[in-house]
Amino acid sequence: MPGASRSAVAIAGPRAAIFARGRGDASAADAHYQRGVDYYLGRNAVQDYVLAAECFRKGAELGHAESQYVMGTLYDEGTGVPQDAAMAAMWDLKAAAQGHAYAQANLSYRYYEGDGVAQDFGTAFKWCEKAAEQGMEWAQFHVGLMYRKGEGVTRDDAMAAEWYRKAAEQGHAEAQQKLADLYYAGLGVRTDYVEAAEWYSRAADQGNAEAQYQLSHLYSIGMGVMHDYTQARYWIRMAAEQGHEAARQEWKKREYRDP
Repeated sequence: MPGASRSAVAIAGPRAAIFARGRGDASAADAHYQRGVDYYLGRNAVQDYVLAAECFRKGAELGHAESQYVMGTLYDEGTGVPQDAAMAAMWDLKAAAQGHAYAQANLSYRYYEGDGVAQDFGTAFKWCEKAAEQGMEWAQFHVGLMYRKGEGVTRDDAMAAEWYRKAAEQGHAEAQQKLADLYYAGLGVRTDYVEAAEWYSRAADQGNAEAQYQLSHLYSIGMGVMHDYTQARYWIRMAAEQGHEAARQEWKKREYRDP
């Protein structure tokens, strides 16, 4: 998906925190899952990814949704098993069908990109929406993006704004910036420069370069905020330092003409 990173939805980062999501779907299956976690993390056992994968597989075959999701991730990475996108997609589907939000998001990504499955925007949207309805901000943002672009669903700026807002309220910086864009342009929502400035500000504070650039513009003309040349200069510099091309050009002009 545009701007998407697999690490945004798949197992990545602190493994212990991710594995803590494990659910007791069934006692035997959960026992296999816990042993898999121990082998994977080297906790109370020798670290062994192959043995970990064997344990997760046993849990997965008993219907343990978290184990199924982990198997998808292991096949995706080639950790403890041969790397195989089709097998990863198969296990993601099993977990997703049980309502596992992370697996639903991963499956959406796969259908969007054609990774291990045939590319299908409609199916990508379906699984992304299911994850979004469970409150996953990554999925909420991408549902909004797909509504905005008309990918897998009829284009609808009002629905895009609704889903952007859900993700934005959870702190998703790009959703905040995209929602601000809609308020600025009056697409799917009423034109409201104050709202635009508010959401640009939230995204800018999180380091979103486009939001920083747009916020600088609003401060420079006093639209939605009080005119403030110092703030305008600050935010254009912040965006420029991140490599935002339009901001870099504007910063060069300001450096030349400002005392």
